Amino acid sequence: MTLSLFYKEWIKLRLWWTLMLVASTAFALFLFFKLRYVYAINEPLAVWNAWITKAWLFFRAWQYAPLVLGIALGFLQFLPEVQSHRIRLVLHLPLGETRAVAIHLLAGAALLTLALFPALLLFAIASAHYFPAEYLHNLVTVIAPPVFAGYGAYFAVAAILLETNWRHRVLHLLLAAGGLRLCMMENAFDSYERILVPIALWAFALVLLPLYSSHRFRKGLVR
Repeated sequence: MTLSLFYKEWIKLRLWWTLMLVASTAFALFLFFKLRYVYAINEPLAVWNAWITKAWLFFRAWQYAPLVLGIALGFLQFLPEVQSHRIRLVLHLPLGETRAVAIHLLAGAALLTLALFPALLLFAIASAHYFPAEYLHNLVTVIAPPVFAGYGAYFAVAAILLETNWRHRVLHLLLAAGGLRLCMMENAFDSYERILVPIALWAFALVLLPLYSSHRFRKGLVR
């Protein structure tokens, strides 16, 4: 039954996921070729100087992609289920509501990971090829928070859609918004290095919100 739920989510999301994958990868390729052009008309030391003194990060424009994809995936996955009341059938499966929703969330998180991975791999290859080793570390510390924001936004959207009470929806939104704002602040070099672990824990702890909301949905709680 677990594999059947995974397959159901894949059938429902495969077209949208493909579009997300293409958009994310195409944007990353654009930034990669832009970097090649910058190197073609400038000396490497000039480019490195812009990185060190002006915090020029060729991949910065992509940092909103995980957030957008996480929000979109959450809506595309759970809004049809809630609007058509199919989620009620899922929550009455022998698996139990917690495990059933957890499988849906795992499928969505896996699809989000696969949509983001080619772009992240391309950035890592470009950084290793055109910059010194320190830049690859810089890549991780700068781009990890927006990626965590994508997962956090996905779990928050799922929780809000599964929640039956508007007060709880507002509470979920507030719990997510503060962390999302922190993840999306402009940064350079290693400004996030000391709080990467807390941010990661916050993002993945948000998975508890849709699980709680699904429990309330299953029990018919509206307060």
